Amino acid sequence: MTTPITPQPAQRPPQQPMPAAGHRPAPQHVTICGIISVVFGALGLVLSFIPIVNNVAAILGFIGAILGIIALVGTFGGKKRGKVLSVVATVLCVLSVVITLAMQSATSKAIDDSIKESKGIDTSQSGSSAEPKSSVGKDAQPKGEQDMEGDVEGLHVKIVSAALSVNDYEGKPTVLVTYEWTNKTTKNNSFAGLAHPQVFQNGKALDTAIYMDTPEGYDVNSYTTEIQPNATATVTLGYVLQDTSPVTVDISAFLSADDTTKVVHTFNLQ
Repeated sequence: MTTPITPQPAQRPPQQPMPAAGHRPAPQHVTICGIISVVFGALGLVLSFIPIVNNVAAILGFIGAILGIIALVGTFGGKKRGKVLSVVATVLCVLSVVITLAMQSATSKAIDDSIKESKGIDTSQSGSSAEPKSSVGKDAQPKGEQDMEGDVEGLHVKIVSAALSVNDYEGKPTVLVTYEWTNKTTKNNSFAGLAHPQVFQNGKALDTAIYMDTPEGYDVNSYTTEIQPNATATVTLGYVLQDTSPVTVDISAFLSADDTTKVVHTFNLQ
């Protein structure tokens, strides 16, 4: 006998389990750091072209660049959207900082050249500084620092002497310093308009002395008297002493971006 064949029911394809209600995949949100960064970058880029105000642009650009990098890192894990936005924001922020630095450098140079022109100093070679002269009878000093005599911006100067002098109007001891200088500009100028002389004792700058009894050889007007180009004059200035320890005379250019080129010398007063 043949066994009857029982028809099998048709097999249905397996069904995917339906996600439970309330458990749908969370949508990816645009990174907040990227949005803030692009705002900071755009604002910083606009402000970077405005002198003085561009200090704020540099701050915004720096903060925005950090936020842009944080946003960019966040997009790599796939948790956030906005990779292109983060890249654009970071580039804008970096540009705002670079432009700010370039604008400030150009502004500083323009101001420095303007001051030089007002003194009669040639600005055609303002990008390079002159080599300081060597000290007489000594080896060359380090670049920018000259002993006893040398050139600073707009003048050649020599520290002639520094000697104990009469007391000032308050009865305090003083030192009388004598300078000899030559006007190297194209205009009439005074020592006060070109030089910034200082005298230090124990590391502290001394105050200018005011005399009741005029010391021998002292000329109160010599500091502000103008002389013609290439002319030479002598200037005397008094300073109030702290004690009788050595003093260091330091001369640099007045209102100059270069404060490293100077003429210096230390004198013993005893």
